[in-house]
Amino acid sequence: MVIEELHVKNFGKLQDTKVPLQEGLNLIYGPNESGKTTLHTFLKCMLFGIHRAKGKRDQTDVYARYEPWEYSDYYAGSIRFSSGGKVFCLDRNFHKDNVTAELFRVTDGEKLPMKLEELTTLLGNISEVVYDDTISVGQSKGVTDQDLALELKNYMVNYQGTGDSDLDLDKTLQILKGQKKTFEKELQLKKAQEESQKNELTSQLLYLRQENQEFHKKIQLEQQQLAQLEQQQKGSEPPKILKKKRFQRRVLDIFLILIIVLTAAAAVFLPGWIRIGAVLAGVLLEGGGLFLHRKIRKKALAIQEKLAEDREILARQIGRIKSRLHTQEKSYQEKIADQKALTQKLHQYHDAFSHKDPIEGEIQGIKMAMEAIGVVGQRLQKQLDSQICERTSNILAELTNGTYHQVMFNKDLQMGVASQERYIPLEQLSRGTMEQVYFALRMAVGDILCSQEPLPVIFDDVFVMYDEERLMETLQWLIAHKQQVLLFTCHKREQQILDAYGMSYHRVRIFDS
Repeated sequence: MVIEELHVKNFGKLQDTKVPLQEGLNLIYGPNESGKTTLHTFLKCMLFGIHRAKGKRDQTDVYARYEPWEYSDYYAGSIRFSSGGKVFCLDRNFHKDNVTAELFRVTDGEKLPMKLEELTTLLGNISEVVYDDTISVGQSKGVTDQDLALELKNYMVNYQGTGDSDLDLDKTLQILKGQKKTFEKELQLKKAQEESQKNELTSQLLYLRQENQEFHKKIQLEQQQLAQLEQQQKGSEPPKILKKKRFQRRVLDIFLILIIVLTAAAAVFLPGWIRIGAVLAGVLLEGGGLFLHRKIRKKALAIQEKLAEDREILARQIGRIKSRLHTQEKSYQEKIADQKALTQKLHQYHDAFSHKDPIEGEIQGIKMAMEAIGVVGQRLQKQLDSQICERTSNILAELTNGTYHQVMFNKDLQMGVASQERYIPLEQLSRGTMEQVYFALRMAVGDILCSQEPLPVIFDDVFVMYDEERLMETLQWLIAHKQQVLLFTCHKREQQILDAYGMSYHRVRIFDS
């Protein structure tokens, strides 16, 4: 990838500023406060966008720091670059109310879908973290020699097996522990809720079973009463008094017939007054018999009416019991269905308890990840990335003309360099040599991680601690090994050295010099 032009439309203090760039070394000179850092930041924002800080903004918020001084609603720029033999143009609008990004292929005028994957591919699939830690180098202002040595160690260790200096194993473990604790609390709460629901269902089921048993007993009593009444209805006989009245009527019937026969016989066969007396006696007896007969019949009818009324009452009682039993049996069946459903639901809870909860799988996965990180941490002392060590050593050897030919770690992860004569711990090196080691390490990591698409390397006042010889060797190495270099500086000695040694470069004239 080669950047051909930066067009700052409105960004920070810069407005409508076009910066033409070329392959090779581009020397971007300007005094302090002239806008070099603004241009450097603009380039990064064009490639990766602006990530606004959450909550209250402060001076570390890039958006706020570089919001245009004038016409702040117009916050935009573009970059023209070549990649893979084709020319592209990326336009961005950074304003918070209208964030847009458009990517054009200038070669054929086609507008490409502006997706993160598209631009990432053009950038060789590097992340913003890798960009900051490799090809974009800023000055370590205010860093002591001891701090620089520590920074070098951390930088190297983090890249050993990951290729990402942003890795923090302890922080990762803390995050995993927090996630594990959250999942464990969630699992504990879930199990408590399930146990509570199971206990509630069990209590409901026990109550329903007891209620159904009592209800069933009540139905059985009703059924027994109904059976007794129906048996009473079927097997009932006339009472003794009715039988007695019927017997009396039959006796009277026989007596009346006998009186009538005797009276008729007396009227035919007896003489004179005897016949008249016998007939009168017969008539009187017959009248008395008829009177008794009617009385007995009336009493029998009254008894029969009472029996009929009792039967009707019994029938109504049987009907009421049958109707009540029908309702009770229907309700009982519904309660039995509820009991079965509740029993099935309780079985489902038992089955659920017998299976492993997905959250337990998450917890197990986190435990395995934590164990793996622990193994990585233990092995980290035994593992060195041979490519990075070898490449760093080669670059350092070139920069120092072979004085230091190898960068290495000992068994205790103490970093140092090897000269022709001895191994020298990092802390014993001069500040200038440590700067060279740092430079070599970043360039080595950049070469390895950005191998898919070589990207421009960017330096913003990095070489202030270099003496003239080291600066000359570094500039020669950059021109020989890098396709494009953007060197921001507020000093004139870089140009003086370039001119003095006849090195090729392109001077960018956009700032007052």
